[in-house]
Amino acid sequence: MTSTAYDANGDGYNESIAVDTNGDGYVDTVHVDTDADGYIDTTYVDTDGDGVAEVIGIDANQDGHYETIHEDTNNDGYLETSWHDTNNDGYHETLDVDTDADGYVNESYVDTNADGYAETVYVDTDGDGALDTVGVDTDFDGVYET
Repeated sequence: MTSTAYDANGDGYNESIAVDTNGDGYVDTVHVDTDADGYIDTTYVDTDGDGVAEVIGIDANQDGHYETIHEDTNNDGYLETSWHDTNNDGYHETLDVDTDADGYVNESYVDTNADGYAETVYVDTDGDGALDTVGVDTDFDGVYET
């Protein structure tokens, strides 16, 4: 593994670190301090070596945990899924999915009790751009009552 640090604005602090994690000579991970406060808050990962990040992690409060993770799950150049830790407890409670790569969320899954299963599902069932509630598991048994 090799890494190179960059001080883009000459202030003495490295705003980004480029890493070749597998030693093939190509950068596959870039850590960035987007607000120049000395802490890495965004990471870009190129999982297949094509030069495009398929995973982007954002650590907005700089606690070492990515509150938001965006993924290009089918390698088409669009970030289709986004995981969100909305309450900073270390668990991603919400998964948003853009199923047709138009830039809008078509499905959203919400895990309200951090058990790893979505208790509420929202889907844009009529194509109007608004998410409609299509499933709610009120007793947490894995079956949607509505």
